Amino acid sequence: MCDPPLVILYFVFLIGTVWVDGYVYPDKDLLGLYLINIIVAGIVFWRTIVLQIVIVGLLTWFYYMYAPFRFPHANVIVFQGLTHFLAILSISSAIKYYKREKENTLNLTLTLAKSLDARDKYTALHSENVARYAQHIAIQMGLPTRICGQIHLGGLLHDIGKIGIPESVLMKPTRLTDEEYDLIKQHPVIGYEMVKHITFFKKNGVLDAILFHHERFDGKGYPHGLRGKEIPLIARILAIADSFDAMTSNRVYRDKSNLTHAINQIRKNKGTQFDPEIVDIFLKSIEEEEDV
Repeated sequence: MCDPPLVILYFVFLIGTVWVDGYVYPDKDLLGLYLINIIVAGIVFWRTIVLQIVIVGLLTWFYYMYAPFRFPHANVIVFQGLTHFLAILSISSAIKYYKREKENTLNLTLTLAKSLDARDKYTALHSENVARYAQHIAIQMGLPTRICGQIHLGGLLHDIGKIGIPESVLMKPTRLTDEEYDLIKQHPVIGYEMVKHITFFKKNGVLDAILFHHERFDGKGYPHGLRGKEIPLIARILAIADSFDAMTSNRVYRDKSNLTHAINQIRKNKGTQFDPEIVDIFLKSIEEEEDV
């Protein structure tokens, strides 16, 4: 599949060369040579490295065999054409490598998230539900598709730090002691420390989702007691999605709440636990779905 940024970059190269050569060789017709560059070099965006090497060879052979008869400066055009082609080839290969590494990192981390959910049948779908609710909120807010995708990923990984919490605490069917609750409250920091060195997560808000999803709008949350808009947007969205799923799903220590009760609790904590603007957007979308 063609990568749009690469196409744009190639045509920038091409247009720049045409503009320069228009001044250097104003009396020459270079249209044929540039058309060949466009047709042949475009294959670099989506074919294999072997085919790319073959095309470079054929392109070079064509220029040296036929171009001299029509254009005495063929060597210059050959150099320009191959420079463009090899530059795009290098960039394309680098981007493909980056995408492959990003996919491998994502698959590894999602495997860790799945292993977390697998520990407890009561929360087996929690991460996926939170990711779905959070992305829904982001879409209703009109956020860009790229940001919505990042928020979905943050939802999948927000509780990854619970891997470091003993099962005896996570699955305790009775009320937690103060010491056990303090231990549970460490899971955002544990999760952050686990994945903070992954470059992919440093640039897309996932680290903020993991570290700050238990912060409260009134500043009474944890681990850092951030207040209001100090809390990253992705974490403010996840706070609502996380609480909503927790109230509408069965847990080891209680049965799930009904939908009306969950909605009322979200509304009750508007402006204290949750960002009031995001609450309004979320509740409006829930009401619209119920009216359908």
